[in-house]
Amino acid sequence: MAADHSWTSMVYDICIVGAGLWGSSAARHASLPGRKVCLIGPSEPLEKDRPSRDIFASYYDVARTVRKCQGSNHFRSLMTMRAFKGLQELEGTTGIQLNATAGHIFYGKDIESKMAPIAKEEGVLLTAEDVHKRYPFLDTSRYGDTAMLFPINGGHANPRMIVHAEQKAATLQGCDIFDDVVESVGESGSHTHGEPVMRVLTKNGRHLLAKKVLLCTGAFTQLKDLLPPSTELDFGIDGTFTVRLEVGEDDLEKISSMPTMTSFTDPEWNCYMLPPIKYPDGKYYVKIGPLNQDQRRLTSLKEVKDWFLSKPDPKLVEKYRDLLLSIVKGFNPVSVKADMCVCSRTPTGLPYCDMVSPRLGLAVGGNGCGALLSDEVGRMAAEMIAGGENWNRDIPREMLKAQFITPPSNL
Repeated sequence: MAADHSWTSMVYDICIVGAGLWGSSAARHASLPGRKVCLIGPSEPLEKDRPSRDIFASYYDVARTVRKCQGSNHFRSLMTMRAFKGLQELEGTTGIQLNATAGHIFYGKDIESKMAPIAKEEGVLLTAEDVHKRYPFLDTSRYGDTAMLFPINGGHANPRMIVHAEQKAATLQGCDIFDDVVESVGESGSHTHGEPVMRVLTKNGRHLLAKKVLLCTGAFTQLKDLLPPSTELDFGIDGTFTVRLEVGEDDLEKISSMPTMTSFTDPEWNCYMLPPIKYPDGKYYVKIGPLNQDQRRLTSLKEVKDWFLSKPDPKLVEKYRDLLLSIVKGFNPVSVKADMCVCSRTPTGLPYCDMVSPRLGLAVGGNGCGALLSDEVGRMAAEMIAGGENWNRDIPREMLKAQFITPPSNL
């Protein structure tokens, strides 16, 4: 594609940077009649193009846990309840199937004490023995004596299809979508109409103007020139991974009723698991990944890129393979694969959804719940950047406020 170095005559009302789960959701919710919105971000690279790419996303997969209640945190559960409903509405709007009902189990030690009251209202308290009776191929007793089951409002969703559906809906509502990487965002002074605007410069040479810019750029928020000069968010990037165990035909029938699962046990063994799901290669895999342990803090664009292009430590792959097999009994995996991804973390454990300046906002920090929160965080961010009054609903704005190590000069 030839680079276009001319400034566009178009001034967008809102430019959303980052076309992953949150940015695509924000684009759908922001694209209202009479409002000109664009979404900019790179699409998923082909395997042969990965070495030449700098920007990746963690939605390159077919399965993420989704459920009505996040479980352990009241405010995250409020957001996941609304996101779960939003994805159901998106399915109806686009005709694209997103959710698969499988149920969800939290298991571990004294699980009831770890559940937020809002989650307890939805869940069914079980013993480890109850879990085994309901799912004869599961044994969680080694990691705790209790569990909480969400039999209906939980399961898994395809993050690639969520992004596709959100962007399809946004496009139908008039949003312009650019497959490109934003290199910098900044103030552009006054435009010809006398109104201050933001300028957005992209890798392919696009120069866009917008009244407001919303950053939904995840791990890459501080790795490109997107924030005001000398600004540093209190924000971490952890390199993580998933392990997939291929399920043969005999085992597929036996464990097909497996729910999605999250553990609250000894930190060394905390994980999440997903049931057999069909992948693009036509094979079925169960998946397991660590929660907060066995991850690596990344601090530069090169480190993040190298992480996405690497493979996890074989000893860690073996650890999580064995962990899954200690719970899913009698399962003999045909093969074992691993995939790399990253997790953006905030000190609050909640997303940052905040205005950095009068014309620049951000929604970043999934803390491992990016897909669970996606549609609701996108909605909140879209309404916030548009100047809505009640975008946060009943969640105190202070809980979502961005924290800075070095704040922008205008704060």
